[in-house]
Amino acid sequence: MSIYKIGYIIKQRREELRYTQEELAEGICSVTTLSRIENGERLPSKDNFEMLFQRLGISDTILFESVDENTLYLHELKFKIRQAVINYRYAEAQELIRDYAAKTDMGSPVERQFVLINSTLANKKDYSPEERLSRFEEAILLTCPKYTDGYIPRLLTYEEIIILNNIAGCYHDKKEYKKAIRILSALKLHYDNNAVNREENLRTQTMVLYNLSKCLGLDGQYSECIEICDLGIRIARETGRCRLLDEMLYNRAWSLIRRKHPGDMEQAEEAAKQAYCAAVAMADDEASEYFKNFIIKTFPELKLLLFFI
Repeated sequence: MSIYKIGYIIKQRREELRYTQEELAEGICSVTTLSRIENGERLPSKDNFEMLFQRLGISDTILFESVDENTLYLHELKFKIRQAVINYRYAEAQELIRDYAAKTDMGSPVERQFVLINSTLANKKDYSPEERLSRFEEAILLTCPKYTDGYIPRLLTYEEIIILNNIAGCYHDKKEYKKAIRILSALKLHYDNNAVNREENLRTQTMVLYNLSKCLGLDGQYSECIEICDLGIRIARETGRCRLLDEMLYNRAWSLIRRKHPGDMEQAEEAAKQAYCAAVAMADDEASEYFKNFIIKTFPELKLLLFFI
C-alpha cells in the first residue's frame, strides 16, 4: 500500500469520526509526525500503524499482506497468548509470553505494554487487587500518558480496551463499583460511537457489557443493569458470540428479582431458565450447577422441570 494511501485512509477516518490529531496521536507519536503521515510524507512504523488503525476502528489486517517471517510469527504468537489467557491456560500463556519477550523489541512501549498486561493476567493469583491495579495503570500509561481514573481517552486500541476493562475489574474486586462503572461506561460509549472495527468489536464488546451490568447490579442500579443486559444479550445472539450469554441472562434475572417492579419475577424466572439452558448447551458444568442451585433456591417450583432440561 502506498504511503499516500495509508495517510489518506487515516485522515479520512479521523475526520469522519471528528477526532483531532492531538486525540489520535496521544501516546503514539507527535502531532507533527501524524500530520506528515496523513499528508503522505512518511510511512508509520509497524507499532504506530497498528495503534492508529485500531484507535480509528480500521482493521489492521492489511498490514500482514506483505511481512517478513518473523513479523508474522510474532503476530501469531500474540494471538496464541491472548487465547491461552482467555481460556485460563495460564502455564501455557506464561511460556508463550517468555518466548514473545525474547523475540521482540522490548524497547517499544507497545510491546512492553502487551507483555505487562498478559503476564499480569497469566500470573493473576500472585498479585493482590492493588498490585494488579498498579500494573494495569502502568501499562495504560505507556500509550495513554494522560490517563487517570477520571479521564478516559476517546480513542483506544484493542490492548487499551483490555487494560481498562481489567482496571475496572480491579475496582470491582475492591468493591469500588462507581469507579468501575465510570470506566466501563466510557468503553461502552466507545462502541456506541463506532470507533471499534467489527473484528475487535466481536472480541470485546460483550465482555465489557457483561462487566458493566455486573457492577451496575452490585451498585443497586438494577434498571440500568437490566438495560445493559438486554443490549448484551441481543448482541450475543445476533453475532453468535455466546460466551457470556448465560452470565448476562443470570445478571438480568438477579437484578429483576431485586428491582421488584410488577412482572419482574416472571421475567426473572424466564431469564434464569434461559441462563441454565445456555450453560448446559455450552457444556459449562460449573455454571450449569450454579444456575441450577440459584433456580431451585429462588423458584423451587421449577425443581422438577430442571431434570427434563
